Amino acid sequence: MVRPVGDMPVEVPAEVRARFAAAEARLYPLALADPDGYELVASVVGVVADELRRTAADVATVLEHREELIGRVPRLATDAGLDPDGLPLEVVVDAASALRCRELGASGRTGRPDA
Repeated sequence: MVRPVGDMPVEVPAEVRARFAAAEARLYPLALADPDGYELVASVVGVVADELRRTAADVATVLEHREELIGRVPRLATDAGLDPDGLPLEVVVDAASALRCRELGASGRTGRPDA
């Protein structure tokens, strides 16, 4: 079984873990400063995390499809009835990816299912 480093699976490179932490540090303090903005960004992060739950069964897949997912955020958000205009899409994807990687690490499903 893969042992997590901190709360991330070891397959997540240190620089990616740092990017994930920076994304979460940037988004989540909005709860105090801008509750409505926080509600929106948390909802969009949730939509992206749901997409990752459907499409990424392992950490490598989460990491490999970052750029593609960034391009899909506007459509995913709009389909969920949310307006993503003005949101930092890369940061949203990184926050959702961090969540998905933690879920995969907690479940022990960090490696590719076919490996």
